Amino acid sequence: MRNIDIVRTCLRNLTKRKLRTLLTVSGVFIGTSAIIVMMSLGIGMDIELTKMLEQWADLTKIEINNYGGMVDEDGNPVPDITDDVIQSFKDINHVKSVMPFYTNFYSGEQIAVYTSDGKALSWSPFVGVYMDELENFGYRLKEGRFKQQGDPPTTVLFGNEVGSNVYLYEYDEYEGAEYDYETWEIISLPIDHMNDEFFVIPLTRNPDTWMPDYSVIGSKTAPHMEYNEELNVVGVLDGDWSDYNSVRGIFIDIGYMKNLIAAYNEVNPDAQYAEFDGVYNNVSVRVDDMNHVPQVEEQIKAMGYQAWSYNQIRENMMQQIGTIQLLLAALGAVSLFVAALNITNTMIMAIVERTKEIGIMKVLGCDVGKIRLMFLGESATIGFLGGLVGILMSLGFSFIINNFLGEMFMNAMGGGYGMGEDIKISVIPPYLAFAALVISMAVGIVAGLYPAHRSVKISALSAISHE
Repeated sequence: MRNIDIVRTCLRNLTKRKLRTLLTVSGVFIGTSAIIVMMSLGIGMDIELTKMLEQWADLTKIEINNYGGMVDEDGNPVPDITDDVIQSFKDINHVKSVMPFYTNFYSGEQIAVYTSDGKALSWSPFVGVYMDELENFGYRLKEGRFKQQGDPPTTVLFGNEVGSNVYLYEYDEYEGAEYDYETWEIISLPIDHMNDEFFVIPLTRNPDTWMPDYSVIGSKTAPHMEYNEELNVVGVLDGDWSDYNSVRGIFIDIGYMKNLIAAYNEVNPDAQYAEFDGVYNNVSVRVDDMNHVPQVEEQIKAMGYQAWSYNQIRENMMQQIGTIQLLLAALGAVSLFVAALNITNTMIMAIVERTKEIGIMKVLGCDVGKIRLMFLGESATIGFLGGLVGILMSLGFSFIINNFLGEMFMNAMGGGYGMGEDIKISVIPPYLAFAALVISMAVGIVAGLYPAHRSVKISALSAISHE
């Protein structure tokens, strides 16, 4: 018997009893589609949750906070974060960049940043950083450039919404940005980041009310006019709200931040501000890939520091989804197991019905291996057809889920996430469909092993005499 004859015999026998074949195949495609859909939900929700969290924060970033008096899990003091410690963070494998952030010093509070036409920036934080590390850390520009070698110490970069509210100090009035109230995007700012002239001067503060005195601006007789400097604005960051500083911050070198603090303290002997002592409270570590974040985070914690990342939130969410997915996939596996029993039962019935046929093939000298292969081929075909129909059904279910349930689910998870976006919480990649097809065929083959083995054990003479 040739291989082509085996294939023809398999197809003929399966189509001979269409209803029984259809019922057996249905058990396979129900189990297969259940498993595919459950796995696709896990894949899709992983993708959508990652997108959702990326809107909130950077998943490749680790935050290290160390305020005075902090202790680790064992009660030991957390070591100070200095420039040397930052270098040790940089030496960790997969770390792309490390950036200290020195903040809590504000325009409109301790320092006035004002333009030559009478506008002062209201409440924007100064962000002391390594200016030459900003690009490597992942910051992007909306316009202008990053600080370059040879630029003066007064070089700054603005967040893209710095100046959305300004104080007109000559008139004691405020002026705000113009917004598109449908999208809440800024149409225009009351200042021009790249073309206006910006100056900086320490403000005098009343130690009783802590209100800043703007009268020092432009006063040639002010005792601290000597600290008045023109800022060198070289660029505007392309910021988003996952990083507040990139939107509203004024980025300067840490060295220049120290100078501003010193100038403020000199003109405010009764309202002193803590000067920088070389110890950082906030440091961010950028990792080359979010999948490497957990291992880098563990190494930082092993050094005695308290570190966290938004990747932890993502992992917690995925653990919960994974547990649900595993339970549902187990139900699908049970369906597939029941389908395997049906295949076995179907093939045993086929052997009983075709006992005489088996005997004739043996008498005619047909190789018993060919007989075994014929029955295995029938069970494998049932598994293949069930897997193929299961894949098609899964694609249909996935379409329904994505178009009717996706946005509702993600809104429940993220509070309005995905408005106007194409949300897919069920994703069936090609490898998942291929794996499901292979598994369904394997189930068919395994289910047919016992019947196929039984078929070759039948005696030729007793098979011929079988009615």
